[in-house]
Amino acid sequence: MSIENLEGKAQAGVARAEQTTNAAIDDTASKVKGEVRQFSDKAQQAVDSASEVAGRVAGKVREQVSRATDQAADAYATLKDKAQDVAQKVDPFVKEKPYLTVGLAALAGVVAGIMMAGRGPKVIYVKPRT
Repeated sequence: MSIENLEGKAQAGVARAEQTTNAAIDDTASKVKGEVRQFSDKAQQAVDSASEVAGRVAGKVREQVSRATDQAADAYATLKDKAQDVAQKVDPFVKEKPYLTVGLAALAGVVAGIMMAGRGPKVIYVKPRT
């Protein structure tokens, strides 16, 4: 074999190696692109699903807040009416007997203070027998 013949075979081998390597790279790149597309599709599905669930939960929360607001408004209206009724009934008594009213209010305050103050916890020490 001559040097030129060996050189030609070497160049042909290198060319075949480059072709094989390029084909393997192209095949791997194609597989990676496919997997990336699949991952991207699955990620988008997960995001869509999470958005749907979040929307449903937000709707339920809005509904609950609306109900609570309505209930609070009803309770406020009821308490306001009752307070006005009591004020209308008490007002004439206060105007007729102001000193008695102040005395009753003071007495009620003292009683409430005594009930709320308490005396704190009592600690009883028990000595063991020796």
